[in-house]
Amino acid sequence: MKKILFFKRSLYFFSLFLIPISVANANEPLSLTLQETIETVLKNNISISVQSYNSKINEQFIFEKEADFDPTVDFEFTVGEETRQSASTLADSKTRDLDYDWDFSVSQKFVTGGDYELTMDNNKNQSSSSRTSLNPIYSSDLALTVTQPLLKDFGIDLNKREIYIAKNDQKISDHQFTEKVIATIAETENIYWDLVFSIEDLKVKETSLQRARDLEKQVKAQVDVGTLAELEILQAKSNVASREERLLNAQNLIDDNGDNLKSILNFSFDSEEGLKEIIPADSPVFEPGAENSLEEALKTALIHRPDLLAKKMELENRNIEAKYNENQTLPTLDLVGSLGLNGLSGDSSTKNGSYDSALSEAFSTDFRLWQFGINLSYPLGNRAAKSKLAIKRLEVAQLLLNIKDLEKTIVVEVREAHRQIKTDIKRV
Repeated sequence: MKKILFFKRSLYFFSLFLIPISVANANEPLSLTLQETIETVLKNNISISVQSYNSKINEQFIFEKEADFDPTVDFEFTVGEETRQSASTLADSKTRDLDYDWDFSVSQKFVTGGDYELTMDNNKNQSSSSRTSLNPIYSSDLALTVTQPLLKDFGIDLNKREIYIAKNDQKISDHQFTEKVIATIAETENIYWDLVFSIEDLKVKETSLQRARDLEKQVKAQVDVGTLAELEILQAKSNVASREERLLNAQNLIDDNGDNLKSILNFSFDSEEGLKEIIPADSPVFEPGAENSLEEALKTALIHRPDLLAKKMELENRNIEAKYNENQTLPTLDLVGSLGLNGLSGDSSTKNGSYDSALSEAFSTDFRLWQFGINLSYPLGNRAAKSKLAIKRLEVAQLLLNIKDLEKTIVVEVREAHRQIKTDIKRV
């Protein structure tokens, strides 16, 4: 019992020391430099994390489109049996056929728009009929079919268009990610310096309030001795009240800017970091360097602005689609060719057959087939393809205007920023 009492007392005294330490740690201010703030924001910002996945997703789309030209292998094996009653009195009253089929094929699409299919069909037929000269029968057929468009759907760039578009989409997502990062960094810097300014402004307001109170004391002393009228003390008190109100507003502004900084840092307000007061460790330093000319600034912006680069990638995609739709207005003219080999073997009264024999006959090229031709097709009027082409051309024209409008906006923004920088330098 004494041990339990000693343990409880020890735990109580330990908690008395522990609680003030934890409260002190929670109330300890958090000092952050601008660089540390930016690094933390980029690490914790959820929107940036979400945006970073788009490039990886679009990379998988590239692999998906490239897979359109991968070969496809098919294998099929079937077994079937058929029992049939004969209508002829000369034949067996009932026949039973047992079929084994094993087929193999390879097909692939060419980047030129054509495709090929290599097939190998094998069969074994075993029949109970007495009228068959070969029983069982082994057959093997090997065929190669190649189709190549000559007008519509012809061309390497045409058939790789979806790969090109997917790669451009990945670049667009990269530019959008860069734009998001730049905007987040700019917002972080503004919030950070707003907090610095509000802290410095509070010091100014405190000094101003102290001077107003000192003036109030001086006025009161002069009123007491009769050198100033009673009205002057009222004006001095009003001045103090006004400065006190400004001081309260300045303190509220610090709290607001601190919350804004915690928000962009993704600090939960009830977490250890969120409970601490953030103290900026950096102060603004004016270091005027070599002033860039307006022409250089405009040139840099028009070359490197991520939103403009993304629009240009989008325009390239529209041009690729327009070229494809232009090709789709052509007639379908396909060159088709087929080559085939076949072999047959089986058991007879004079010799025994096998699948190997049928396969050997097929590859001996004694029994073969070939076929070449063209397929021509063209819809009268072809209005659907022409309408799709017109739509894509209108989209290209529309996007060109959007790009020109964005370039104009960029020029205005750069000119305004350049003037503002020059003005700020003169003010300093």
